[in-house]
Amino acid sequence: MDDRPDLELLRGAIDMHAHTAPALFKRHIDDAALAETATEAGMRGFVLKDHDASTTGRAYYVNRMYPGVEAIGAVVLNRSVGGLNPYVAEAAIHYGARVVWMPSNHAKHHAEYFSMPDYPQFGRLRRQLPGEGVTVFEEDGRTLSGAARTICEIVAETDVALATGHLALDEIRTLLEAARTAGVTRFIVTHANWSLCKLDLEVQKELIANGATIEYVASSCVSPIFWEQQPAELASWITELKGDNLVLGSDLGQFAGPPHPEGLRMLLAALLELGVPYEYLEKMTKVNGAGVLGLDPHWSPVLPDLSPSASAPPR
Repeated sequence: MDDRPDLELLRGAIDMHAHTAPALFKRHIDDAALAETATEAGMRGFVLKDHDASTTGRAYYVNRMYPGVEAIGAVVLNRSVGGLNPYVAEAAIHYGARVVWMPSNHAKHHAEYFSMPDYPQFGRLRRQLPGEGVTVFEEDGRTLSGAARTICEIVAETDVALATGHLALDEIRTLLEAARTAGVTRFIVTHANWSLCKLDLEVQKELIANGATIEYVASSCVSPIFWEQQPAELASWITELKGDNLVLGSDLGQFAGPPHPEGLRMLLAALLELGVPYEYLEKMTKVNGAGVLGLDPHWSPVLPDLSPSASAPPR
């Protein structure tokens, strides 16, 4: 596979940010289909993300059906699950969630940035009740809310990952400080290369120095809907940071985009062509994701049993 390093990088990779059906948005691929394509690519697994519901139950059944790949459950604290509700976060973690995302398309910052409270133009099939944008701040716009602090404590106690979702930079900084104080050791800054949350490299370095892992997403470079970044810019960031404290997600699932493994492959191929060292990308795809999710670092693929006894018909 020496002539296809892009394919080799997919083997054992974890997609940190995968949107699938069922969902309240149009999705071209469901959980089972993603498990099939990820297995074919030799990937280790993927984190299932739904803007409106916990994915822990879905991950459980995918893992029963496709033991060769790891589906990882998560929850996004949007209005659909009660916003910044510590009880929802705790229950999702007890059900097996490895990532708790702060609000995404229901975030206050999202509504202000796009001048709309949701994603109606991106295929939400039904209207939702209107509501205030969700923020981690109290009404003064500076003090972290009690609910956000409690969520940090729950995440710390259960040793899972806390991710920033669509928060503004001042929210991210304040949340990171509180999370560290609470004992959170797995903190992910969500899609730092996408418009709403795009951060300058120096800001990324600051957050990394304070204990954060930075997530980049393929959709910013390969999706016709969310495309906005030339791979050359991302390549320069990865090279500067040497792949350390970085993880990669596809953030795909939109009807106009490629399947998740193919989108990751497209970006990885472009980054390799631009001179990003293979070992930096290997950290991002295989090593750092497993670390921030608290997975066993010594992973090997589950291969089918091809022995004659396994294929023999029953007597």
